[in-house]
Amino acid sequence: MKVWIIRHGERETNRAGQWTGWMDVALTEKGREDARRAGAILAGKQFDKIYASDLMRAKGTAEIAIPGCTYETSPLLREINVGSIAGKPLNVLTDEQRRDVALRGYVQFEGESAEAFEGRVADFLRGLEESGHENVAIFAHAGWLRRALQFVLDMKLPSQRICCRNCTVAVFEYSGATWKLHSWINLD
Repeated sequence: MKVWIIRHGERETNRAGQWTGWMDVALTEKGREDARRAGAILAGKQFDKIYASDLMRAKGTAEIAIPGCTYETSPLLREINVGSIAGKPLNVLTDEQRRDVALRGYVQFEGESAEAFEGRVADFLRGLEESGHENVAIFAHAGWLRRALQFVLDMKLPSQRICCRNCTVAVFEYSGATWKLHSWINLD
């Protein structure tokens, strides 16, 4: 099975430099163009199943990248919940708070723990293992894509060292009991 995970296009909070998490924000015009460019990478692929996060930026990316597609939404595909800092400027955190977020997630802001988020991503991917699908597309978020990479490689990776631009397309393969990274494509 090949699993194509596509990060959504640029959103309004990207441009404003704000934390987003579970905020439901729209794509910008650049985000819509990003989605069209990701669609060029996906062109000609036949997907048995298409999933999207239930947040509008992921759904909008799916609709633009694969025009006319039918997809299933799931809250399991959402970005990590950043809690009370959603909508606040990215520079609002102190260095100490950033270190805590890297270790534990956003529990200090009544958001999601790193452990819960990693478990949510792993549960979704494990669910695909027995699906019988050959080609799956998933439209999700940067944090989700980075956690999927960690799951596939079975190792912790510092998120800030994984370049994951808007509409990055990552392809993973699953056969038997083994996951592998096939491709990681960042749009310029």
